[in-house]
Amino acid sequence: MNISGVLVHSRPETSEAVKQRLLAFDGVEVHAIADNGKIIVTVEEKDSRLMADTVMDIQNVEGVISAALIYHHYEEDASLDEPVETTRLQNEASKDSGLEEAAK
Repeated sequence: MNISGVLVHSRPETSEAVKQRLLAFDGVEVHAIADNGKIIVTVEEKDSRLMADTVMDIQNVEGVISAALIYHHYEEDASLDEPVETTRLQNEASKDSGLEEAAK
């Protein structure tokens, strides 16, 4: 899981419209809007490339003056641990070898 903090700059009079456009992105949350048009956003994505694409897309949102990545955190998804998959594959291999033994 990738979690990034992004500081988005917009003109104060357009910040609410920018917020609504940002919320249309999957994995994007808007946490605060300052009176000067600064918007605090987090982005959550499973893939690093998707994360980078989303941050780039934020920069292209109508009304955004700039967007800066100010924080990034990555950690493995515990539900995708390889040992679970390995165990499943080993169990299937054991079943197959048992069939071979029975066929002899």
